[in-house]
Amino acid sequence: MKALRLSELREVVHGAAFAAWWAEFSRAGSELREATERRQDLLSQAELMELRSELVQRTAMDAFSDGGEAEEAATRMGVEAQTLENQALVLVAVFEEQRFKASDLWYRLGGLERSLEEAADPQARRQMERQLPVLQKEYGVEEQKRDRLWSEVEEAWARSYERSLLSHEHGDRARRIRKEAERLFKEAEERRLRARQLKGEAEASAREVAEATHHRAQLLERASREFGCAHGERFLYWRQKGDQRGAYAVALQDDREGYNIDVKALAEYSVGPHRGIGFLEPARDAPASAGPEGDRRFEEYLLGARQGKRRSEGSPGPGGDPGAT
Repeated sequence: MKALRLSELREVVHGAAFAAWWAEFSRAGSELREATERRQDLLSQAELMELRSELVQRTAMDAFSDGGEAEEAATRMGVEAQTLENQALVLVAVFEEQRFKASDLWYRLGGLERSLEEAADPQARRQMERQLPVLQKEYGVEEQKRDRLWSEVEEAWARSYERSLLSHEHGDRARRIRKEAERLFKEAEERRLRARQLKGEAEASAREVAEATHHRAQLLERASREFGCAHGERFLYWRQKGDQRGAYAVALQDDREGYNIDVKALAEYSVGPHRGIGFLEPARDAPASAGPEGDRRFEEYLLGARQGKRRSEGSPGPGGDPGAT
């Protein structure tokens, strides 16, 4: 890491070589951001597509279950309709027997009434008059039974017809639900395939991210070689000439919130060894009193002290003579 004065650093940063490097580095950064955003977007789409596929799958399964219930209802209604139809047929047979019985009484009653009208014998007439109300009453009872049986037949037919219609209704609903369930299953599978496709695209994008990251890292290494700096991810660093404990940091991107001051790309900042970029100040030259000569004498003084030498045995102190005691 080279030691530069601020003026020398600005010559480097504003030079043609650095400008060419910066243009390439900016393109690499843009490519990396675009690739990263594309990969994140593809992964988000894939996750969303998988979630939608699961939701559609569940809806399809619920629809399939509803279709089964509708089919069961159609079958149940069909069985009820057939049962009622069979009951109606039985009632029709009973009704026919009752109708014959009532008809027979009706014929007998009609014959008795004609005989009564034609009878001349008073005794025979009285006997027929006694039989007439009995036969009329018997006919009335049997006629009511006949009518009641016919009502039961009609009711059974009506209920059978109703159940038959409802059976067809449930059957139609079951077919529609099954068809919708099949469509939903197909849609869920299409969404799963799309999610796999998006994941494949995300993997390809991940390779692009890796390549862009590698290219950016290569450019940072190149900056270190060509411009004599140390590099991080966000800053390039040079030592401050004349200040062993100071360094310059050149920002590689804007940042309004991450540091103690607003950071601008390509701006120069002064940093110290303890806090580094944790505390940034606008770049300034090292103090004049801390020149190279002063640094060398201070280092020699410390080196002599560590080796246990007296100042008279080592290099002369400031303004002293090597042979002085």
